[in-house]
Amino acid sequence: MAKSKKKKITQNSGPKPQKKISGGIPSQTDDPLTFDFSKGDWLKSIKFRDFTNKLDGETMFANNIFELFHKIIPTIQQNWNQIIKSQGRGVWQHCHPIAEDKLDLVLNIIEQIHGHNFQSEKNAGPSLWQIGITQNIRLIAIHDYTNNHLTPVFVDYHHLIHPSKFYNQPDYGRFDFCPVCEYV
Repeated sequence: MAKSKKKKITQNSGPKPQKKISGGIPSQTDDPLTFDFSKGDWLKSIKFRDFTNKLDGETMFANNIFELFHKIIPTIQQNWNQIIKSQGRGVWQHCHPIAEDKLDLVLNIIEQIHGHNFQSEKNAGPSLWQIGITQNIRLIAIHDYTNNHLTPVFVDYHHLIHPSKFYNQPDYGRFDFCPVCEYV
């Protein structure tokens, strides 16, 4: 009778994680950041409580859209890996997840614009981002960490989610232009 060879049994617990999850940030793909513009009403303007993203007219809309597509979106795409790591610190201080104390306001605005009930999705909070490059316009978007997509849900043209007495004008309440209402 031949002696049986003892086989060394190694435990394979599956693939090793590619990235460490730190600071509560979900693991994300290495795919380049893409924008998903499928939510058609993301350019809709509303008035809700002390918030408005209504504009003064077509010229103000054109200026803001030009800044968004010519400056903000390309800059975000080129620097997303740095932005996601900084979480609103340093050079990217205007790019960060929506603060906990602003989450209800942002979810209410999304509901007003898109007609969805986002209030029950509080766990979506970390995926809601405020993105800005300059002192004024902010893009509010949902970040899909798994596929590395940003889906804009509305534009805060006047920086009223996080208002500043130094930069905000007090007369936004008189604005009444909504591009979606005007052109759709």
